[in-house]
Amino acid sequence: MAGSREAGKQGNPPGMAGRALALLQDAGPGRNGRWALLALVVLATWLALEQLSAQLWFLPAGLRLAMLWLTPTRRWGWLGAAEVLAQATKSVVMGYPLFTFTFLAVCVAPWLIYAAVVYLLRSAQPAPLPDSPTRMLLLLLAGLLGAAGVSPLLWMFLVTYPMTTADSLASMFAFMYGDLIGQIVLAPLLIACVHGGLRWSVRSLLVRDLALVLFGALGVFLVLQAYADLAMYVLLLAFAPLFFLGFRHGWEGGALATTLLGAVMQGLVQLGFLTVNVTMLQLVLAVVGGGALVLGAASTALRRSHEILAQRHQELAAQTTELEMLAAELGQVGQRLARLEEQGQRELASELEYELGHAIHALGTRISLAFRDVRDEQGTRLLESLREQVREIQDSLRRALRQLRPPQLDTHGLKQALETGPLHEMLDDSGVVFEPVFEGPVDALGEDARTTVYRICQAAVREAVRLEMVRRFGMRLEVVPQDGGGHIVGLSMDLEFSAYTQHLPALQVVPAIKDRVLAVQGNYLLEPLVHGHRHSVRFVAGIRGDS
Repeated sequence: MAGSREAGKQGNPPGMAGRALALLQDAGPGRNGRWALLALVVLATWLALEQLSAQLWFLPAGLRLAMLWLTPTRRWGWLGAAEVLAQATKSVVMGYPLFTFTFLAVCVAPWLIYAAVVYLLRSAQPAPLPDSPTRMLLLLLAGLLGAAGVSPLLWMFLVTYPMTTADSLASMFAFMYGDLIGQIVLAPLLIACVHGGLRWSVRSLLVRDLALVLFGALGVFLVLQAYADLAMYVLLLAFAPLFFLGFRHGWEGGALATTLLGAVMQGLVQLGFLTVNVTMLQLVLAVVGGGALVLGAASTALRRSHEILAQRHQELAAQTTELEMLAAELGQVGQRLARLEEQGQRELASELEYELGHAIHALGTRISLAFRDVRDEQGTRLLESLREQVREIQDSLRRALRQLRPPQLDTHGLKQALETGPLHEMLDDSGVVFEPVFEGPVDALGEDARTTVYRICQAAVREAVRLEMVRRFGMRLEVVPQDGGGHIVGLSMDLEFSAYTQHLPALQVVPAIKDRVLAVQGNYLLEPLVHGHRHSVRFVAGIRGDS
């Protein structure tokens, strides 16, 4: 059962309906035996439907339209032969001659007219399922044009007594309405059955609604039997529920309801319980039934679009989840790379201090010892100059080591490293006013978060020093603890330019800041100020010790 439902959802009708549809729409060569058997089935069905036909409808017209609509033109010869043989069988039984112009006009020409109309509207290939308003209107238009083309021919050969122009037109419309009602009540239902659209296992609500509609229509018809003068007031009430069924259950529900309501109406007419004018009944059923089919097709198309949209949403949700997982993995990779970078800088600082720092210190010591042996003024000046250069080298090396990894960040915490560390010295040397503001437990951040904040500030300070027109560097660091652990870190850095600057630099992303923010999956925002730029960063930091 589950497999059948899945097949129906994907447009492949399950079971016998699927095999019947595959046979009807098979345009390849061969399989003549199966088509001969199918032609016999069509012949027998045509004869049975002809016996059920009456003044209200001509049911073989619905069979003719449905079969032409479902089969490719390559197989139409079998359909034409089946109908002609059925017509010939009827003529022989009733004692009519076969080889006459009347037989050709009444029994052969209608099928040719229908075939020509269907071919012009549908082309050579089988038409798709009428599950949209355009396709359903095309099917109804094919039936209307076929009935309109056949009715004058039938009137010409079947009506043998003289008529006035008005009576002639009325007779033609009677033939056309008979074909049209037969098409509306039978063709959509046959197409739905062949496509597997009516599966009772999923149509329990349809059965209930059909019962309510039929009982309601039967009640209206009984009222009309008692009060025939009310026909123009209440007749539409018997057919209006077709719109409800079409809207709620799609075009298949509308097709089934139209067929059953037509059958009930025909039965009441034959039993004499419904004395309303047949032409009025035909007009109302044609208009309301056709409208219900089109509304049902629109409802089916809307329902199908909703299903497709829901499926797309599920696919997008799955892709979004996958992208989130990839983003999390990339974030972890970025964090590992940042840790490796910090580890590399820490080791580089240690190596430089061990190798160069000790060598420079030893050189300074030797220069200081050389002062004892130098007695002339020129040698003293030379040693003084060398000692001053060694001090400058030591100071430069110390600055470089602090830029690589400031010791204060590990020993005194993030807050002091930002307030009095190398960044403050860089700004002070460049003549930039540094104004830091701290809120929350800044030093409670883990090692990764402290390093991230420091490196972001370091990149912003380097940008301020590079621009050479920054007179104030304002930093605001806010740390907010979360209930489930961790902290929300908000960092904003204002680069305020000198008021005398004529051409302000363009607002640009600092690559070093962006890389660090991406590594922690945070947000990086740039905002223009009146005389400067604002770099805002926000990310979620893990609890201390989890970094």
